[in-house]
Amino acid sequence: MAGGKETPRQKMIGMMYLVLTALLAMNVSKDILDAFVVINEGLETTNKNFMAKNDITYAQFEKANLNDPLKVGKYWTKAKRAQGLADELYDHIEELKKYLIATTSGKASIEEVEADSLFMLKNVDSKDNYDIPTEKMIGSEPATPKDGEFTAMELKAKIDNFQQEMLFLIDNEQERAAMSLGLDTDGEFINGSGQKETWITANFYHLPLAAVVTNLSKIQADIRNAEADIVKALFRNVSADDFKFDTLAAKVIPQSNYVLMGDSFRADVFVAAFSSTQEPRFRVTTNFSLGDSASLVFDELDSNNIRIAEGMAKYTVPANSEGLKEWGGIIQIKGPDGAWRSYNVPKQTYTVAKPALVVSPTAMNVFYRGLDNPVEVSVPGVPTDKLQVSISNASKSGGNGAFQVKPGKGQDCIVSVSAEINGKNTSFGKKEFRVKNVPDPKPYFGGKTGSDVINKRELLAAAGVIAKMENFQFDLRFNIISYQVSATIRGNVAEKECRGPQLSSDAKKIINELKPGQKVYIEKIKAKGPDGTIRDLGTISLKLIG
Repeated sequence: MAGGKETPRQKMIGMMYLVLTALLAMNVSKDILDAFVVINEGLETTNKNFMAKNDITYAQFEKANLNDPLKVGKYWTKAKRAQGLADELYDHIEELKKYLIATTSGKASIEEVEADSLFMLKNVDSKDNYDIPTEKMIGSEPATPKDGEFTAMELKAKIDNFQQEMLFLIDNEQERAAMSLGLDTDGEFINGSGQKETWITANFYHLPLAAVVTNLSKIQADIRNAEADIVKALFRNVSADDFKFDTLAAKVIPQSNYVLMGDSFRADVFVAAFSSTQEPRFRVTTNFSLGDSASLVFDELDSNNIRIAEGMAKYTVPANSEGLKEWGGIIQIKGPDGAWRSYNVPKQTYTVAKPALVVSPTAMNVFYRGLDNPVEVSVPGVPTDKLQVSISNASKSGGNGAFQVKPGKGQDCIVSVSAEINGKNTSFGKKEFRVKNVPDPKPYFGGKTGSDVINKRELLAAAGVIAKMENFQFDLRFNIISYQVSATIRGNVAEKECRGPQLSSDAKKIINELKPGQKVYIEKIKAKGPDGTIRDLGTISLKLIG
């Protein structure tokens, strides 16, 4: 049976078909074949009705596509593909029916069948012929049916491919798995005698022409029914009877965007649905002396300061004066029928206040001597290129709100910010920063620092002393100026000085003579920082362990 819902007429035809097939299996007189003619005519009428109903769905689909091609286009293309697949298989079966009637009736071509109106089954004299339909579609051995043009094997392959191609049009895997198109050809079938048969033998083996043609008409009905199921499933994504939205987003509508200390912030939070491909129209008013939003007229409202993007109207207006501001208007979206639908935007409010100074140090609330300290300065509502920034006890470079600050010898720096607003110089306040020296780095020798142990391989691989900044926000480099290598060699203290970070040749000799258990000292380490100061980094004590 077909995969979709059947009408009472279809159910009646199906029941009659089953009864007649059973009678035929019992070798009832061939007069019963005339009843197959009735069923076949009923199936052909059903097929025409299916096509008419499918055409209505296609018309609705096309209208939806013309209204919103960005959203509907993908599914409309799939629907046309489903129509093409169904028409191709349906037409093949139509040709197969004509071919069987022509060969069974002794006609030379399909054209002769059509010329003599033999395609109408009731006009065929040889509709009780078993042999020719069986030979043409299956051959002499039902267990190994033949293949080729106008055979049952060819038809089975086309039906299997049709079913696979149609289901592939459904993107949702769960929906696809749940669909049954009523075109299964792989299962076992029970004949009128209660015996199991394949799909091929059950439908075409040793059956009279009338039954074979009726079976083919039934398959055509199943094809149109499957087409209807697939196209309706596609159309559910873009139904032309309802507004369809492809985006959900959380939206917040505050009662006020300006809250005083001691008061409470209040807002409505909800999920909004909208179409990212269907652009709305919006008009706004800030003059509520015109009346409430219910009495506003779309064409009489202002279209300035409005931008339409991603399915939403975006309203942006400069805040040129302090105080409570009111606005509202009308938004329109296009309905499924292509007409604009209007929706009122009730009165909204927001508060404009004077801007406050914001100074954000990029690294921390400290400026380090000798470094270019990054700092960003901004004032809400004022373009950064309009800000006038001065810093005491420091030199600065940069601009447009982003500066590099190099402090002097004092203990603090004061950042002062002002700007010219409406022709008047307005001060936005000051911010104080502490000034500190860059901390000392740690010395390392052979990957070791402080008091530690080291093996012979690591010791010999060490090229010299390096200085590392640990847990510091800036990437700095300290240059090793000098240090001393000392150790007790054969009861005598040996000391050799190194200039720069590399070991001197004399210092290397001391290290080469060390034995396990002995200690080597890297001491009097001096390094120069980026601020020009010379730092004493202390001593590294290493015990040789092997």
